[in-house]
Amino acid sequence: MTNNELNKGLAGPNAETPSDQDSQQAAMGAAEANSTQTTSRSFNSSAMWALLFLVLIGGWLLSGDLVIGGRDHANEGDTATQELANGTRQKASEAKAQPFRVRVATLRASPREAKLVLRGRTEVEARVQVRAETAGMIIEIPVKKGALIKKGDLLCRLDEGARKANLLEATAKVDQALSTYNATKKLEKRGYAAKLKSHVDRASLDAARAALERAELDLDRTTLESPIGGVVEDKPARIGDYLMVGGACVTLVRMDPLLVIGAVSERDVAHLKPGMTADVRLITGQSTNGQIRFISPTADAKTRTFRVEVVVANAEHALRDGITADITVALQSTDAHRLSPSILALSDTGDIGVRLVDADNRVRFVPVKILSDDRDGVWVAGLPETVRVIMVGQEYVVDGQLVTPVEAAETAQAGAPALH
Repeated sequence: MTNNELNKGLAGPNAETPSDQDSQQAAMGAAEANSTQTTSRSFNSSAMWALLFLVLIGGWLLSGDLVIGGRDHANEGDTATQELANGTRQKASEAKAQPFRVRVATLRASPREAKLVLRGRTEVEARVQVRAETAGMIIEIPVKKGALIKKGDLLCRLDEGARKANLLEATAKVDQALSTYNATKKLEKRGYAAKLKSHVDRASLDAARAALERAELDLDRTTLESPIGGVVEDKPARIGDYLMVGGACVTLVRMDPLLVIGAVSERDVAHLKPGMTADVRLITGQSTNGQIRFISPTADAKTRTFRVEVVVANAEHALRDGITADITVALQSTDAHRLSPSILALSDTGDIGVRLVDADNRVRFVPVKILSDDRDGVWVAGLPETVRVIMVGQEYVVDGQLVTPVEAAETAQAGAPALH
């Protein structure tokens, strides 16, 4: 009995031999290998189907064909898109063919009363300091500040001193010289006196008369009278003061007529002439009028302006000296157009002007000159008498462009057009 048989007998009928175990293990390995191969083939097959399914879906999506409820929406989308594109191109073509629409207003030139306004101030026509022509002490000042003085009224009186005595002496010398001269002439006629003697006596008489005249003048100068009519502005001297020759006693100002002094620029001086009427309005609210009396022939070296003097009546002395005033001078009337400032435009070169529509409905840019401005608009020159001015849309058109003009609801009259 072999060892295997002996072991089998000892193990019993159910005992497996080592050879059987090996066989069983080999069989189990083969089964596992077959199972792995089967699983692998099943996975590869699923992956292939999934990949094929994705390819089909991708191709379907890329084709753009979608059928829902038996209708082909892809074809309908293409048709709608094509119609929209055709409509857009048609509208663009029509818009290109139709000229741009602008609102215009017909404006006509009207007379413009040009005015030149100057800034100035009031000034008295004359200011005089009454000064002594002879020396002496002041013994009388019969006037007060602010007093209204007439020409020839007494302002100051000086002490006469020895002036009257000097006058009497001069008078006596004249009488003596005259008697001597007359006696010499009589002797000369009789031949008892030479002609030279009569000439000497005549010279002495003339000298005595000159001394008398000086004595009279010196006495007269002790009374200082007003050389003009006006108002006493100042009294620098007092009673008891000793005035030397040239010392001031009283200052007078002439208030009627009154001057209004202005300055006109180099550009506007040619428009003014003496004799033109001027309206004057003071900063105090007072108003008056006068005439231009003087225009300076030379300009101020610093300001390059010319002095203008306007004379106004001031009999009641209601207007005062040194008050700021506006001088308005009416100039020659000219035809011009009044426009809204919003209508003005700038050319490519920077010129100010307006865009208008000509007879061929084409845009034209016309430069203008601004004359003046007020609350109602600006006055301009340089346009034809009647023009069609673009009121709305001037920013979107260029010179020479064909447009469709649309008249405003109401044609403006020479300026102030109504924009709606």
